[in-house]
Amino acid sequence: MKNIFAKYLLIGLVLMALVLPCACAEPAPPPSPAEFEISSLVITPTEAVPAEPVIISVNVNNTGESEGSYTAVLTVDGATIETKEVALALGASKTVSFSLVKDIPGTYQVGIGGLTSSLTVKEPVLVVKEIELKYDDGQARDYGAASRGGYLVDFSPPAMPFTIKKVRMCGGLWGSGYEGKDFEVEIWDNDCKVLHSATYPVTKFVAGAAIWVDVEVPDIEVSDKFYVHVYTGTGGWAGIHLGADDSVVNEHSELTIRTAEGISKIRADWPFQPEDWAGDKSKVNFMIRVVGTFIES
Repeated sequence: MKNIFAKYLLIGLVLMALVLPCACAEPAPPPSPAEFEISSLVITPTEAVPAEPVIISVNVNNTGESEGSYTAVLTVDGATIETKEVALALGASKTVSFSLVKDIPGTYQVGIGGLTSSLTVKEPVLVVKEIELKYDDGQARDYGAASRGGYLVDFSPPAMPFTIKKVRMCGGLWGSGYEGKDFEVEIWDNDCKVLHSATYPVTKFVAGAAIWVDVEVPDIEVSDKFYVHVYTGTGGWAGIHLGADDSVVNEHSELTIRTAEGISKIRADWPFQPEDWAGDKSKVNFMIRVVGTFIES
């Protein structure tokens, strides 16, 4: 009986020896959460002008033992501007970028994830650019036709506002009887309202030859299409003849007449003879040009 008891006791001890270590063993710890390292804050460009887009980027690296998501927060002078969330696998890295536009010049502290750097927004550099507006190629097809009224050419500035500095005309004097007479140069706005008017002696031109004549304009600023009106009078064929060329299709030149009340208006008819080249209005570009300035940033 003792032998049987001892046998079962031995078996029990063996089983306990096998079970107890398993029962007392601690479970394996879970992997640590994702951890993120932020590096390489880059601002491109570091100096900008107002309204110029700037790119701010950082590199995000997951250094933990699990995949996870990182929320990148863009701040400017400590204030949150934008957030972006990026998912990263274990050991992965990504570049997170933001676009920023500032309208006011100054220096700003830009930050992402504890990294900061400076962005400078400078005053824009303004350049005054001079340009000559024209439709002719400098070669007159003819100087032979007097307007018997006025020449009118419209212009559209390349940028607004545009400051008119000078009117340039190519022409000459033909015939006789114009001595002592004057001509007028006017600037009209888009609604044909007179913005500027000045009178000059016809002797600015020369007899029997064509030359370029410039007249100064007292800095007339326009913000839309405008017209230059050169009124030479109604004295018939004798007097100022402005040149015309047919290098491009005429879309800007007109002739004017002046009413008894002294108001100039575009002629409803085209007075040149049909058999003459100038009888085709689409070929007649009067050689009137404008020199002016605009601001180029």
